[in-house]
Amino acid sequence: MKNWSPWIPYPRSWISAIFLCLILSGLVKGADKVFKIGYYLTQHLPRLDAMFGVIAILSPILFIAIIHHFLNLLLDVMLPNNDLLKLDKVQGWNPGLISWWKGLYSWIVIFLATIITIGVLDFLVIDVSSVRYLYHGSRDNLLVSIIAIIWVTVAAYLYHFEHLVKRSVIATDKSN
Repeated sequence: MKNWSPWIPYPRSWISAIFLCLILSGLVKGADKVFKIGYYLTQHLPRLDAMFGVIAILSPILFIAIIHHFLNLLLDVMLPNNDLLKLDKVQGWNPGLISWWKGLYSWIVIFLATIITIGVLDFLVIDVSSVRYLYHGSRDNLLVSIIAIIWVTVAAYLYHFEHLVKRSVIATDKSN
């Protein structure tokens, strides 16, 4: 990747963005279930409403950390001598620091990509309320494809930014 322009996301960034977009629908449905359970319980115990709101909002961090951890365990078994996996080496059944970071950063990517996509759609004078179709998995509309392309592109650039920062930190650490 030495000849790759820093302005164009690496393939790894695109893969991360596409994978996040694919699991996002499941994450939203899971958070929706937590909201429904929380709504039912808060009808009887009103003091729990804030707790279930926080759990539903932060649950993607946990789910993505677990998914990242188990995918890396699977890749370690399938590709034991792969150089790309040396940084993300995982052990045991509990997600490690790298998996929690990936969960947190993916949650930030979901939030920022959605906000930026809404801004771009608003700038392009496209009905912003149509973003909800992205999360419910409907693929019947051309508008949904446009939204998905914008969202994945923004997410790929955010993952690329993380990679560039990580590479810069490693280079600075090696020079000291």
